[in-house]
Amino acid sequence: MKRILSLVFVLVSVFCYADSVQQGCVKTRGRMINGKHVPGQGLPGSIVSIKDRTAIGVKNSNGTFSFPVTDNHFRIDSVKKKDYVLLDADAASKTYTHTADTLFFVMETPEQILQDKLATERRLRRSLQAKLQTRENELDSLIAIQKISQEEYQQRLQKLYAEQSENDKLISDMAERYSTLDYDQMDEFYRQISYYIEQCEFTKADSLLKTRGDVNKQIEEELQRGQVIDKKKKELRRAEVVHQCSIDELAKRCYSYYENYKMQYQNDSALFYLEQRLRLDTLNVQWMIEMIEFFNVYIADYPKALQYCNRALNISLNQYGEMHNVTATIYSLVSEVYFSEGNFKKALDYLEKIRVIREQLLDEMHMDRAEIYANIGGIYAMYNKIDSAMIYYDKSLSIYASMQDPKTAKDLATLYNNIGYLYGVQYNLDKQQEYYEKALEIRKKIYGNISPDLVVSYNNLASLYLRKKDMENALVNVKKGLEMALTLYGEKHHAVARSYLNMGTVYLDMEDYTKAIEIYKKSLVIVEKLGLDISAETGRIHNQLGNAYAKMKDYETAIIHFEKSLTIEIEVFGESHYRVAIARANIGAVYLYVKDYTRALEHSLAALTILKQQLGDSHPTTASVYIGLAEIYLDMNDLRNALQYYEKALVIYEQKYSSDNGDLIDLKRSIGDVNKRLSQKLE
Repeated sequence: MKRILSLVFVLVSVFCYADSVQQGCVKTRGRMINGKHVPGQGLPGSIVSIKDRTAIGVKNSNGTFSFPVTDNHFRIDSVKKKDYVLLDADAASKTYTHTADTLFFVMETPEQILQDKLATERRLRRSLQAKLQTRENELDSLIAIQKISQEEYQQRLQKLYAEQSENDKLISDMAERYSTLDYDQMDEFYRQISYYIEQCEFTKADSLLKTRGDVNKQIEEELQRGQVIDKKKKELRRAEVVHQCSIDELAKRCYSYYENYKMQYQNDSALFYLEQRLRLDTLNVQWMIEMIEFFNVYIADYPKALQYCNRALNISLNQYGEMHNVTATIYSLVSEVYFSEGNFKKALDYLEKIRVIREQLLDEMHMDRAEIYANIGGIYAMYNKIDSAMIYYDKSLSIYASMQDPKTAKDLATLYNNIGYLYGVQYNLDKQQEYYEKALEIRKKIYGNISPDLVVSYNNLASLYLRKKDMENALVNVKKGLEMALTLYGEKHHAVARSYLNMGTVYLDMEDYTKAIEIYKKSLVIVEKLGLDISAETGRIHNQLGNAYAKMKDYETAIIHFEKSLTIEIEVFGESHYRVAIARANIGAVYLYVKDYTRALEHSLAALTILKQQLGDSHPTTASVYIGLAEIYLDMNDLRNALQYYEKALVIYEQKYSSDNGDLIDLKRSIGDVNKRLSQKLE
């Protein structure tokens, strides 16, 4: 694996489904009409009867409903609507296990079912008749030019009619089956197959089916053949050679299908072929590595990725030992998965393992050493250890600069991105934009219009423009990132959650607080479904929700989210991280609004202690806490302490900002007001 961990900058300026509630939906079936998927329609007015409780009337226009589940199992007695019947009769009168997924009950009128069946049967019969006519014409042509004898002609014709008769018997069953399929509940792979069959394009359907069915069958046969080989000791050597050739060929086919479906963003089908290939050789570390990358990058199933990491690592340590490039590669994958989860401490632990191996095995200017230095620098950046981060970034950049190799362009772009992030932490926004745009330019040249790395770039630029108060460009870039992430991953992915988070923050700064909260909740649902309840991303979301509710003066809800953010940040980063300080400062600000000065001072002073230690006494974020403390003392009518903290903030602002900066002007005005009040008090 050659990957530099990419940092995403999000400004630090509960929605969940209860486990005891089951979601359901009553609808008509989804169809394929002229090659396009037309979703089914909800059926309000339906009645769902659940054993031992009152029947539920479906009222929503989309056909959705929900009900509490007292234990893990429940029984559906019936699903009814006037003039409609269930397509799957077994869907009612059965016991279900509670699930986070929606239960679908598909209904149609008997008239519509019959109409669909007859239409499908008619198309099938027409297609078969046309096919028969074509083959008859071919035979007539052959006999006319004397390519075949009369006897052979009669035999072929008889066989043709026999095949047609057999097919004709199947038409009714096929028509019934494909006229009752709910296309909404099928992945795109089977949806396409079903459409081809419904349109009587049997060759196309067969071709698609073979990519899955034939390979699966052949793999089963190969595995069985392998068992037979073990029993035939005398022929073992020869058989193993033959067996390996078969495995290699099947593996190539599986990988080809995987690449094809991945390019079409059909992740379920792509994963199927990776899994099938690995079944052929369960000890193949390289194949496991590709599985891990797919689970981590495209599906965001981190527990599954770590499971394969452990398997691969055990095999590598047994085969190659600790000091080997293969082992280092697997350590790199482990680190990347932990990084995606937001567990930066564990990510750094594994990066240090890799660094030791790389420095011992590789030349000083090797690109793999550049990669590891960049990744270590990235972790230090996350912990706001600016000097350490820049040391490792410089080491990495010097190697890439010396190589001038187009093959390293991807890694160079990521490094530019991460250096830009670092400048953002230092509030050097012009430098941050310079490096972000360098990264974006390279990525566009490499990938064209769509890639996971471009999602990162657009999110980062959105956050940058947000900090510059350029709302138009912020919204443009965050929308680009979100649309691309949805195309690549679907709804369930941390990149999509991050895009929603950034979009919510744009709306927050535009003072559309209701819209911001709505979008933040979308982000929160995704990360919680991914099992990332305790992660850096979840901490950010709760922080932003707290900001939004505070802006709406719903201080009680704001404190709930800020407290959740604080708990998560402490668990992820430890007590002394600047993100913990920001959470405490936000909590202090809300307690000021509700006049709880004791708690306001407690959290604000704790935030100041951390920031002075982590960012120093001249950082704009430290100045913001000084201002917060000044406002607390001002509200308490302690004018001298208020003036003291305002003036500390002024020293920083005058160092960092030009004289026409709005925040600086406001601060000077506040100081003037306090001085005026002090003078009046002395008089």
